[in-house]
Amino acid sequence: MLWFSLLTTALGIAIDNALKPLATWAGTVSALPERPTWTLAFFALIFAPIVEELTFRAGLRQSIYTLAVGPAVLLLMMASWSAQTGALLGAWIVLVVLVHVWLDKRMFKRPGGRTCFGRRYVRFFPWVFWTYTIVFALMHIANYTVTGPRAAAVLPLLVLPQLLMSVIAGYMRLRDGLKSSASMHFILNVFGLIVLELGYG
Repeated sequence: MLWFSLLTTALGIAIDNALKPLATWAGTVSALPERPTWTLAFFALIFAPIVEELTFRAGLRQSIYTLAVGPAVLLLMMASWSAQTGALLGAWIVLVVLVHVWLDKRMFKRPGGRTCFGRRYVRFFPWVFWTYTIVFALMHIANYTVTGPRAAAVLPLLVLPQLLMSVIAGYMRLRDGLKSSASMHFILNVFGLIVLELGYG
């Protein structure tokens, strides 16, 4: 875990520094403070390792969580709360219940039905893994402030360090469980705060 964390941090710094000229050209600047603050430390060391791991990687071994609960949590994280958000969440819950009832009648109650569903989930699992991995990285676009019209084309590249981190954390989740991915997330963010304090971020 420590080796993965050190390697990911080193590669992340290299990628970030390599992309800085591109970010400048596109007119994007980091929205993070120049030095760590207590608020940033709270989000990096407590909120992110717990909430983000529960959202993006808790369900990788549980199909129902991944397909039903995960999208609802993502909606709550990405959208500001409003009547429209509540309506979308309510519609999603109704849809999930209806699909579950349909699956229960058409598949789960048949002999071998759950095994058949599990095999289909495994067949499409790479899509599930990469969808959650990429969405995790794209959510970190919020770490940047857009000041130019070229930013839309560049922003996905700027979160390549987060994409690398997401791949490694997903691997740790599947290999050793959620505690390992959350622990590595915590270690990576500790290194990130140290890098920011030293002025390399």
